[in-house]
Amino acid sequence: MRRLFVALALGGGLAAHAGPVVDHRIEAELQPEAGRLTARDTVTLPPGLVKGGTVRFTLHAGLAPRLEGDGRLRRTGRLDGPTPRERFRLELPDDSRTFTLRYGGTIRHELGASVEGVGRQRRFTAGLIAEKGIYLNGASGWYPQFGDERVRGAVTATLPDGWTAIGQGRRDEAADGVRWAEDHPQEALYLIAGRYTAYREEGDAATAEVYLRRDEPETAGRYLRATARYLALYSELIGPYPYAKFALVENFWETGYGMPSFTLLGPRVLRLPFIVHTSYPHEILHNWWGNGVFIDYAGGNWAEGLTAYLADHLLKARRGGGAEYRRDQLQKYSEYAADGDDFPLRAFRSRHGEASQAVGYGKALMLYHMLRLRLGDAAFLEGLRRLYRQHRFEYAGFDDVRRAFERAAGEDLEGVFAQWLDRTGAPHLALESVNVTAGEDGPRLRASLTQTQADAPYRFRVPAAVVVAGRQEPVEAAFTFDGGRRAELALDLPAKPRRLVVDPRFDVFRRLDPRELPPTLDRLFGADDLLLVVPGDAAEARREGYRQLARAWARGNPKVRVHSDRELDAADLEEAKAVWLLGRDNRFLDAFRERLGERAAVTGDGVRLEGTTLALETRSVVLTAPGRQPEQTWGWLAAATPRALPGLARKLPHYGKYSYLAFRGDGPENTRKGQWPVPGSPLNRALEEDAPALTLPPRPPLTQALGNVRADTLE
Repeated sequence: MRRLFVALALGGGLAAHAGPVVDHRIEAELQPEAGRLTARDTVTLPPGLVKGGTVRFTLHAGLAPRLEGDGRLRRTGRLDGPTPRERFRLELPDDSRTFTLRYGGTIRHELGASVEGVGRQRRFTAGLIAEKGIYLNGASGWYPQFGDERVRGAVTATLPDGWTAIGQGRRDEAADGVRWAEDHPQEALYLIAGRYTAYREEGDAATAEVYLRRDEPETAGRYLRATARYLALYSELIGPYPYAKFALVENFWETGYGMPSFTLLGPRVLRLPFIVHTSYPHEILHNWWGNGVFIDYAGGNWAEGLTAYLADHLLKARRGGGAEYRRDQLQKYSEYAADGDDFPLRAFRSRHGEASQAVGYGKALMLYHMLRLRLGDAAFLEGLRRLYRQHRFEYAGFDDVRRAFERAAGEDLEGVFAQWLDRTGAPHLALESVNVTAGEDGPRLRASLTQTQADAPYRFRVPAAVVVAGRQEPVEAAFTFDGGRRAELALDLPAKPRRLVVDPRFDVFRRLDPRELPPTLDRLFGADDLLLVVPGDAAEARREGYRQLARAWARGNPKVRVHSDRELDAADLEEAKAVWLLGRDNRFLDAFRERLGERAAVTGDGVRLEGTTLALETRSVVLTAPGRQPEQTWGWLAAATPRALPGLARKLPHYGKYSYLAFRGDGPENTRKGQWPVPGSPLNRALEEDAPALTLPPRPPLTQALGNVRADTLE
């Protein structure tokens, strides 16, 4: 056995808030095959936590503690919850605040799963010591916990040869192993271990590290380079990176966890080529928002939306796709949350399905975007920096976020935040009258925009753009709602207006009209009544494969029904909100072709798509089509072979924004994806026959405000 040190250094740090900070020095021996932990923990309590010589703590129920030295330890009961814990009362002599516990036992909670929507599940464990890997976090109860304290400490882990342990903070070389050190208060102690190949590279902001379960220098190099770029970017954007390292650690199941100074990504996820430019920077940024400034959940989880805005959205905006990304977020809200699963943004705690993600990530992201447009980039950036400076290693809620932006902008924002944080629902916009008259110096356009939602109107500005004859650049303006349901726009134009488009870049949070949405997989998976139709006359292997896919998608989802096409007639399909037809032998395929129209052509052995014929013997194809009613969507899935169906069942829920897809192989591998054009938005009004489409340059990304950021920072 060789000894590895995972240390969270004792000593001075910033006090996060009025609550206590407890120091731990843990010497732990871990036996993965037996699932066993044996530990010795020397604890130093802060003043005030010991009352009358007595302190209470909890520990995992399997760990059986005993006290070294003077004092008295008694078990007082059991704590119910996801992780079994025992309650203990400790009586200490005199004014002592330091004591040592020895404890040991088994922590082996095998992976469970929770359903998070059609075809989506999340696997989790409360804590696991096993041959496949070790995962212990604060919720595992693997060290004594005294209430709502934060922690500093040191963990010395004895592990089998070939194993490596990872924890928070700074990596220091030591004569007998590796030391991790962190001087600031933390919310929990983590201990992750496995058989890893380690890679590291020193950087200006911090050390970049990668821990992979096999030797892959190319994969490691890609992440090391990306780490250095993103740490430099966000240090410039927000403030200095708060830790000494950032590490990519490969987990032994599929996860996307963000811990202080490292992330745990699953083996399949981290090897997807796009993850290094999408999910990975999101996890890095959580070291500013969530692990650098802690979340006061009582005041709302503000950090997920802000992280999404400054990572996922910013990357898209950097490549000119910001409007598309915002539209996708509005579409997810419209499909998953708007019809009954909505809740106030201030009540968001964590993601537990598509509806909660649509609110906690998507609505919050749009709030920050609208705030940026209102304040301007300079004040918005100053608000971010104030929030970070004032609350670094402290707790913050939405009210603290608001106050940081108020100080930066010199403006009262309480009403702005309240309407988006404390209400359910969203504005729904209707473009009513549009008139063009002759003015003194040219045409005058007057337009009226109305909020049609049932609840009270919102106060906000809605951008608009007018295509003008003879001019390449459109005229941009805005409707302003000051408390009423109707907003008026009056524009004197240099030439004849040809088209008016409201919210052309999807800059405001609102419920999209069904006519603004293409048929997509999200409209199927998000429906509150989904009918899965299995082909009754298909060959046995295909029929059974489709049945298994349908059962997997229906598992844990009462809104999903599964039937054979032999059990249904056309009227049954028309009554459903969404319909998935499975298989090229489905007897309702002709009805799908009718709805598909000219978007694609489905023949007996192929699909004509984007000018190319895809043979159904070698390609798995997914198509969507609008139903007869505006809010109805149909989908059709034809797998090349039954062997491709398990992979399709797993992957398709992650392609929600697309209207059509093609795959090859049994994996399967995606080869084509896209969205059907939107037939016509009611907020896009042609003012004359053959009016040209609106062409708008994308909004500059937020990074444009940083003059010294290299052009390739996000590439």
